[in-house]
Amino acid sequence: MNTARRSGSSAWRLQAVLLSILFHAAVLGALGWGWWRYRSPKPAPRQLAIEATVVIDRTTTPAPAETASPAPAQAAPAPVVPPPPQPDAQAQRREQQLRTEHERELQRAADERAEHERVLREQREQAAIEAQHREQEATARKAAEDAQRARDKARRESELRAQLAEEERINAARGSAAATEWLALIRDRVTRAWIRPPSARPGVNCEVLVTQVPGGEVTGVEIGSCNGDAAVRESIKAAVLRASPLPTPSNPDLFDRSLKFNFHPDE
Repeated sequence: MNTARRSGSSAWRLQAVLLSILFHAAVLGALGWGWWRYRSPKPAPRQLAIEATVVIDRTTTPAPAETASPAPAQAAPAPVVPPPPQPDAQAQRREQQLRTEHERELQRAADERAEHERVLREQREQAAIEAQHREQEATARKAAEDAQRARDKARRESELRAQLAEEERINAARGSAAATEWLALIRDRVTRAWIRPPSARPGVNCEVLVTQVPGGEVTGVEIGSCNGDAAVRESIKAAVLRASPLPTPSNPDLFDRSLKFNFHPDE
């Protein structure tokens, strides 16, 4: 009996498993068929062609067909446009403030640019005026320098001409008989003032160089070539100093600060 019960229970369980498998297979098949139907394109409906023959009865006049008046087209309703959002008062004030500040910045930049251009223009004008003044000053300075150089040149030429004329006059005067007479007077005064030393031999002849100032005051004496000894030389120097001041010439052109004459007392 127990064996029969176990056999019946096993068969029932096997039947239940098979039924469950069949049920799930059916459900899966239905789902797959539905998905395939959904994905597959629907075929276009077929139009059937109808053949017909039109028979016209000519005996009777056909009544005019009533023309169906088309129904008036109904105007499409206007789309409802929502009103634009109105900015709040604070946002408007903020926007107006930003716009005003931007305009002020633009005006300030324009004013600064105009001021900068004005300053540059004034600087250029001032530079041009200063350059013109410098050019005028340079021109005037050059003209003054040229005039001064011309005056200096004329003065030098005049002085040179005067000097040449004076030298010519002096040379002419010193080569005259009056110069010879003036030197003779000087030599005679020195001879009268000379004290002959014991060592002096007859025929003394010495060259005397005298430096004097206007008025005949002697400032210096030198003895050049001389045939006497040292005592003779010193005696001649002493005689020139004792003869000072020397005679002055009657013609001022004859005066010479440096005189040279031969001292020969024995002649």
